[in-house]
Amino acid sequence: MPTKWVLCAWLLLSAAAPCLASGGEDDWIPVTPQDLQLKEVPGNPGASAVQLYYAHRVDYTNGKGEFFYHRIKILSDAGKKYGDVEVIGLSRTVKDLKARLVRPDGTIVDFKDKPFEKTVVKTRGYKVKAKALTLPEVTVGSIVEYKYWLRGDEFYVYDTEWIIEHDLFTVKEQFSFKYSGNNELVYVTSPGVPRQPSVPKRGVAELELENVPAFRAEEHMPPEENYKMQVRFFFAKETRGSPDRYWQELGKMLATKIEMFGGNHKEVRDAAAEAVGTETDPEKRLRKLYDRAQQIRNLSYERTRTEVEQDKDKIKANENVADVLKHGYGTRRDITQLFAAMAKASGFDAAVLPVSSRRERFFEKSVLSVSQVDSEVVGVQLNGKEIFLDPGTRFCPFGLIRWMNTATTALRTDKNGGTLVTIPSTAPAKAITARTAVLKLADDGGLSGEITVEFKAGEALEHRLEALQTDEAGRNKDLEDEVRAWLPAGATAKLSDSQGWEGTDTPLTARVHVDVPTFASMAGKRVLMPAYLFQQPQQYRLTGSSRKYPVYFPYPFVETDKVTITVPQGYTVENLPKQADVKADFARYQIINQWNAGTLVTQRVLVMGGNYFDVPTYPALKDFLGKVLGSDQEQAVFVAAGDKGN
Repeated sequence: MPTKWVLCAWLLLSAAAPCLASGGEDDWIPVTPQDLQLKEVPGNPGASAVQLYYAHRVDYTNGKGEFFYHRIKILSDAGKKYGDVEVIGLSRTVKDLKARLVRPDGTIVDFKDKPFEKTVVKTRGYKVKAKALTLPEVTVGSIVEYKYWLRGDEFYVYDTEWIIEHDLFTVKEQFSFKYSGNNELVYVTSPGVPRQPSVPKRGVAELELENVPAFRAEEHMPPEENYKMQVRFFFAKETRGSPDRYWQELGKMLATKIEMFGGNHKEVRDAAAEAVGTETDPEKRLRKLYDRAQQIRNLSYERTRTEVEQDKDKIKANENVADVLKHGYGTRRDITQLFAAMAKASGFDAAVLPVSSRRERFFEKSVLSVSQVDSEVVGVQLNGKEIFLDPGTRFCPFGLIRWMNTATTALRTDKNGGTLVTIPSTAPAKAITARTAVLKLADDGGLSGEITVEFKAGEALEHRLEALQTDEAGRNKDLEDEVRAWLPAGATAKLSDSQGWEGTDTPLTARVHVDVPTFASMAGKRVLMPAYLFQQPQQYRLTGSSRKYPVYFPYPFVETDKVTITVPQGYTVENLPKQADVKADFARYQIINQWNAGTLVTQRVLVMGGNYFDVPTYPALKDFLGKVLGSDQEQAVFVAAGDKGN
């Protein structure tokens, strides 16, 4: 491509970007002739779409929130997917979502339907929902445009970030941050940000960028926000010192708050003594205290109430752990601190540890914000070693920490200063999915029968917590959808029964009737059938020959399966896949297929001992998962009796 043409194209792109609207955020920015004429991204002629304009305006004065604006030009049929708009609010509420379509001839169609809720991410123990809408008549040359606010009951500047990189090449980006002039705004930029924000006057920070390349995500990578160019904000005078100094001072301050809430109360000592009774074994005593704490009604896992509803239900704030006992209810934090107080009253060395979450991003020591340690666990000395417990998470068994608070950083608080410590990862046996299937193969190749699945420990915990967000019908549908996702395309799944939703240490069990049409193919008098029922290629497939980012699963896990398939009478086995036993430093996989008088029995175990695999380990991981996938997809061959060898 001639250099002169490239320069002209870049000038065209810059000219096509809209200027900052002089009106308020409710105004649509005018569409320019250059917007309509643009047909490709220079340097990337195969791009399916281009983001002509992106704005992120933060207004923390009077609790307004954050405003976002997207303008996307569709360049090919593949780019039509951007007509399906999905907005994720996470802990905040999506408000005033508006969209419109600009046709290639410049005419405008406003979207007037109501957005709907959609699950956009569902992985092991993690589900993300979005406000979604679908614009009609999206064609090549169309412009998709949408804008919205993120709002909440409370806003904290330390939750705020400007994300610079997006999935599409972005012609122009504009950022602003409006805040109280009495505060000192501090920010950290990630590597690669081409320009620092300008702060021309107290109360406003701004940044404007042009021609920002697209971010290229990889399959099974850690949360993308860890790797995109960004600017992260916080208010803290302590940032004039070093990060070590900040976390030391924060640990000292939080230690005072924890001590004030925990205190030394006779009610707590009496409750602890009553809970342990005459038990003398240290672990059994600790378990009894844990069970007593979890008997408290956990408000953190109930829907948010309005002030009027709280007054009607007579819900009062707890001032200390004695109040938690008195009221019989509390937040996740209240219950965690009550357990720690009862453990200390019973003679245990116990400490509340504010802990970070890796659900959406990893802890960064340089980001000096208390929001990074926004949950708590308890560290207890038991039989000469420290164990970590999570009594404030509803349904969480003794000895288990919820996955996003493992393999991450916590702050050990102390009146003399805090120190950063690491919460260890969980063992694979702390997250088990055990499936048993008993099915029959029909003469037409269809498969039907029942699957019984047991979710244990962490897997059961995640399913129970997800179920709190819906009703029984929604819970049943989620289970059916999950089982259906394990099966080949076209399968149906209908829940027969489920048990254990209110348990803690017991498995969560479900029985599901399934039908799988054309599971086996009929070739004359031969039947070709997958030897293994559960097909999950997306979970184990790594396609790239090299890797830029680590491979990441939420947590180590175990899958155990036993699948029994009875074939039609009159058939015998001609070929069975060989058994496999694949070992790696981080995992093991075994599968055995056995034939017994008209029945194929497949037993399979997969143990994934790690969840974070850095780039140098990628070849070994890819090789291991490739062998798992290849073995899972092996075929068994059956032949009508008397025709073997013909």
